[in-house]
Amino acid sequence: MRLLALAVAVLLAAPGHAANPAADPAAGKKPGETFKDCADCQTMVVLPAGSFKMGSTPEEQTREGVPATFAIHEGPVRDISFARPFAIATTETTRGQFARFVKATNRPIPTECATYNPTDDTWAGTKGQAASWQNPGFAQTDEHPVVCISVNDALDYAAWMTKSTGHHYRVPSEAEWEYAARGGTRTTRPWGDAPTQICARARIMTSGTFAAIGYPDSWTDELVCSNKASFTAPVASFDANPWGVYDMLGNAWEWVADCAAPDHATLPADGSMETHGDCNHRLAKGGAFHSRFWLARPATRGGGQGPDNRPVAATIRIVRDLD
Repeated sequence: MRLLALAVAVLLAAPGHAANPAADPAAGKKPGETFKDCADCQTMVVLPAGSFKMGSTPEEQTREGVPATFAIHEGPVRDISFARPFAIATTETTRGQFARFVKATNRPIPTECATYNPTDDTWAGTKGQAASWQNPGFAQTDEHPVVCISVNDALDYAAWMTKSTGHHYRVPSEAEWEYAARGGTRTTRPWGDAPTQICARARIMTSGTFAAIGYPDSWTDELVCSNKASFTAPVASFDANPWGVYDMLGNAWEWVADCAAPDHATLPADGSMETHGDCNHRLAKGGAFHSRFWLARPATRGGGQGPDNRPVAATIRIVRDLD
């Protein structure tokens, strides 16, 4: 009886308490149309079935000045095809949305978050003043993307959404994520090949970031935005891409489900997750508020992180299978 009572309590604490698979809000939705599975659920947009070329070309890498240590992981360019449409959250998961999950599941608040170490120019495993998603070391509201998030946090959040709504939510595969980020375009970024528009279209490294985080002064020779804010922006602060998805580039790195393979050589052509490589580490995509401009591209692959490592600029983007 105690287990039954607990299960009921978790369901009642779910977002909107609207778990009725028979009444699917996504039913009949066409690509580009949005839906929500409950009042407090994230808005999802339907993406079309189709094909795209995944990864970056040597020409893109040269034009962007991508270091060889990153470039070698972005190829070979692969033809990926999705036989069925799927839905993706129009925004990153916010602090407010994640807080409802934590409250509903009595999830413990972690006590560490990986921050930047200017001594050796690393992020993973460096414990700084940031302590958790509630206290990442800079000001946020419930409308900002939740950060200091691990892969396991993201997977558990998606599983809770599945249980709460009766529909299958997941962390996207890398191919699904890049397909959504490109928004049907073939250029380096959805708006074209030139990076010069990026400061008006994404939250990436600003001049204030140098002082706040301690990046090397030599990086000021690159394209650096002059936005006053140094950290995350509220979700949907910038224009959506052609498919109605916000903040795929910049703001916060977004976890994908794939095992950390060194390149795209063994990537499944159907867009499903990579199961080769190091499955104890997962990848992140899209760049973040502290990223240099060449990192904020759909093709960029963030280095593999352990399942419980919580980088200060890592967040959640969920997808949902269409029934």
